[in-house]
Amino acid sequence: MSSSVPQPNPLPPLPPIGDLPMPDSLEVMTVTEPVALDASAPTEGESLVDDSSKRGVKRRRSNENLSNIEGGQESADYSDPPVVAIDESEDHSNLAHAFKQRLFPKDCSDTLSTAYFQRDATVQERKQLRQNKRIVLSDLKALREQFYAKKKELLVMNSSLKANSKKLGGWNRKVFDLELQESCPWNDKLQKLRDYVGENGKLPELNQRKRGSGEEKMLATFIASAKNKVNNHNFANKKPHRAMALEELGVNWRNENEAKFEMMFQKLLDYKKEHGTFRIPSLKLCQESGCKELVKLHHWVFTHVAAFRYQLPTKKVEIAKRFLDVGFSFERWYATNTHVFERNLPKFDDIIRRYVQNGGKMTDEDVRVVKAHQALSSPKKKKRKQSKGKGKEDEEKLEQLTTADADVLNGATV
Repeated sequence: MSSSVPQPNPLPPLPPIGDLPMPDSLEVMTVTEPVALDASAPTEGESLVDDSSKRGVKRRRSNENLSNIEGGQESADYSDPPVVAIDESEDHSNLAHAFKQRLFPKDCSDTLSTAYFQRDATVQERKQLRQNKRIVLSDLKALREQFYAKKKELLVMNSSLKANSKKLGGWNRKVFDLELQESCPWNDKLQKLRDYVGENGKLPELNQRKRGSGEEKMLATFIASAKNKVNNHNFANKKPHRAMALEELGVNWRNENEAKFEMMFQKLLDYKKEHGTFRIPSLKLCQESGCKELVKLHHWVFTHVAAFRYQLPTKKVEIAKRFLDVGFSFERWYATNTHVFERNLPKFDDIIRRYVQNGGKMTDEDVRVVKAHQALSSPKKKKRKQSKGKGKEDEEKLEQLTTADADVLNGATV
């Protein structure tokens, strides 16, 4: 008795392609599971068309589920993570190293899980920043080493330049001394000037009123010519050794009037330092003291006060500022006898301060006040006062200003 193995039923022949039903739209077929050939395979009475139709339905349902997820339709098991934010209005930098480990590494709420995630991301950001910092510090260290190396080189260069300046200055001094010893008209006059100062103890003066030797006038002209070159032709920079040679003999390059002003202004400061005030006694008391320097200082101060009070628009702002800066006052106690008529006028110190602040310009009111001062000091007013038998002593004081001392005052007036 022979046993036979059951054979599967042969597949029916496929119908022509034109007889197969076509779907409404073409779809991409994705095979997710292999089709097994078993007893459930279609029989002769079943059609492959029906089986393909069932598979098409399954594919359409899968595509619909995929499109629902891509379109934003959430499934029953999907939800957005909660939004967690920190309060940046407060500074918790002291807690930057406080966290050690998670207390709930697995089972925790969505909010805490999100916070864990954000903290871990911030830790990674911090690691990157610290790495960048190490790179910058390394570059800075290299630059610092380079800086100190260059600074050391600079110190060496400065030391070398200082030594070179000393050496070059010594050679320049040697050359200057030898040039002053060479025979030339200028050096010959310099030697004669040295001999004159050594014999007379002073520089020759160019005074047309006094008679002097021809050599004295020649030397005075020589000094005047050198002063003109220093002030107008940059003589001191071009030929410094010649300028220094004249300075050693006492030649002053400043204007004579400026030199006299500086000398008298310094005497005024010395008087304030000694007596604690700028108020100088009357001319009569100064004369009775027998101190000629005090009399000259009184005349100088009196002249400047009168010049500023009655000729302010012609005065230099720099000079007025120097008087004000040391605390000097131009008020009535230095004025002439007309001060008794000035009680209703504004303080003159305030006028001078505004004159300095405005750069030498006066307001209309200040101009009126100055004109009032000038009117009070006019000869007509003085004559009217004299006719009443007053101011005789002050008249004598004014007459004293026309004596030989007036030459000194006019020479020192700014």
